[in-house]
Amino acid sequence: MNTSSFHFSGTSPTPCRIAILGFGTVGSAVARRLARNDLHALSLTHICDRRAETKQALWSDVVDPSRTVWTTSVDDVLTSDVDVIVETIGGVEPPAEWIRAALASGKSVVTANKQVIAIHGPSLVTLAERQGRQLRFEAAVGGAMPIVRAIGDGLAGDRITRIVAILNGTTNAVLSCMEARGCSLHDALADARARGFAESDPSADLDGDDAAAKLAILCALAFGLRVDPSQIDTRSSAGITAHDLARAHGHGGTIRQIAYAEYDRDTSTLTAWVAPIVVPGGSIFASATGAQNAALVTGEHSGETGIFGRGAGGDATAVAIISDLAAIARDRAAIVPAPVLTSDFVLQTSDFVLPTSDFTRPTSDFSLVEAV
Repeated sequence: MNTSSFHFSGTSPTPCRIAILGFGTVGSAVARRLARNDLHALSLTHICDRRAETKQALWSDVVDPSRTVWTTSVDDVLTSDVDVIVETIGGVEPPAEWIRAALASGKSVVTANKQVIAIHGPSLVTLAERQGRQLRFEAAVGGAMPIVRAIGDGLAGDRITRIVAILNGTTNAVLSCMEARGCSLHDALADARARGFAESDPSADLDGDDAAAKLAILCALAFGLRVDPSQIDTRSSAGITAHDLARAHGHGGTIRQIAYAEYDRDTSTLTAWVAPIVVPGGSIFASATGAQNAALVTGEHSGETGIFGRGAGGDATAVAIISDLAAIARDRAAIVPAPVLTSDFVLQTSDFVLPTSDFTRPTSDFSLVEAV
């Protein structure tokens, strides 16, 4: 018996028609997966890219030209008969405008765009609900680490109090490479680029802006809070040296970029920050090497739940996108209720105070790199 969620029975509807906006690292990885003949529930029918003609010629052996329309015009996709649009362009505008237009035209959307979801997510999900369509964004947070679904579905029966996570695979790849090789950040970054884990400009990753956007999304899912990612305290990992890592190792730990959020519902106070932190050598975070992400989610009744997975690279992101596409294809009529979020809370930003944390036991609590 075939239990794959990608296959339809003989009485099932036609395959879900998919369009991809943007054909870079992520978009091409999604197309490669969709081209496999075992994904019968999903059919790639349109690709929109500003260099469509050139890329069509390069990808003719993977993307069937008789079944897939290549175009440079977003309007061609919006007016087509596709069921779901996959947005893989990045940046806030014009992607936010295009996602809004896609939902308004009656199409569901899957996106890997953490900036759009962090800033415009609530209004876009509300629009999707109103239009009877779905907006899914597992790929926007954690790559192949399914933390969005874990919090939104798996832990929906609990009250989440804290999230501690590695949310940026690029920075983790850099820091763990420096740790393993004793090399400079410059050399580790070159290695990450060669492996497809880093962009030409990695500042958003190293400085914590990328992780802050993802953390803001998780605060909405876990705590029901509307958090401006620009207000989350961040400290850059760009100044970390091999000497810092060696000192951390001497204290029984290593350095990782950690995103932290804890919500005290009694006082409506959110503590949130992103920073390079010394973590114990035996922790789940120290075990995360390369482009891997890791998270510990604490609930009032469930305690700690650990989640682990690759967080950077086209293939890892494509896994999350395909999973969202499969969820839509299984039930195209499903309506995901928009979250009810509040801005009535206090975000601690004046002092960068690291709390003591029992998740690091039995070894010492984590600390700022400067404190090592």
